[in-house]
Amino acid sequence: MILCFDIGNTDIDVGVFENDMHIKDFHIPYQKEQSCWTYLGGILKGLKANDIKPEDVKGSILCSVVSNSTQGVYEAMEIAFSHKPVLFENKPEITGIEILTDNPDEVGLDIIAGCMTVKEKYSLPAIAVDMGTGTTLTAMDKDGRILGVSIVPGILVALEALVARTGLPADESLAAPAKVIGTNTADSIASGVVFGNAFMMDGMISAFEKEMGTQCNVYCTGGGSKYVMPLCQHPNIINEDLLLEGLYLYYKRIKGL
Repeated sequence: MILCFDIGNTDIDVGVFENDMHIKDFHIPYQKEQSCWTYLGGILKGLKANDIKPEDVKGSILCSVVSNSTQGVYEAMEIAFSHKPVLFENKPEITGIEILTDNPDEVGLDIIAGCMTVKEKYSLPAIAVDMGTGTTLTAMDKDGRILGVSIVPGILVALEALVARTGLPADESLAAPAKVIGTNTADSIASGVVFGNAFMMDGMISAFEKEMGTQCNVYCTGGGSKYVMPLCQHPNIINEDLLLEGLYLYYKRIKGL
């Protein structure tokens, strides 16, 4: 059994792989910049809740975009599993992803991992979309190279900011209302958040394609994708495990499997 850990800005996502099959996912709540012992407790609780014995975990990998939590989580994984986890890094010779931005080290490791899955499983050129704390759109050319990224405030981040600034009530279920023109406050906010993001995504995808000079395949992940992307006019494929599958692919390459 191989466990793939992704430290995001909201929680830690864990993908469980066995015999090359992605068998389950679970989430570990966490606070940033804690000791490894605090993270260890969260990891062991998550394992127990999912009927996973630490001794059955033969390998693990960690990807993090939260630098002040990386070391603590890594050390907690090392204690929990009695082995050294693989640390996901921007190594083009392993990822197979060349980055053509001004500063390749600025591109998030989670973005690179998702792009690995896109290049391995899907058709190029592509736009990889991740709708999490922030919404990112990543342009990939016909050779799978990363051309650049656009970053938009995430759906829940925008909704929370609206509520905090206005005091308006809001439904965080992200369910789309029956129509765009809201006739009450809750539906008006839901319309703006869900439909507004869908129309924004259509506009951004069109702008990406215009700059790239080609039509693109669109692949989406992240918690907000299942609410927004089905409402888009551009065809797209949702794979909620895009990032975790990239981590598993990286693990296999590092281990020569």
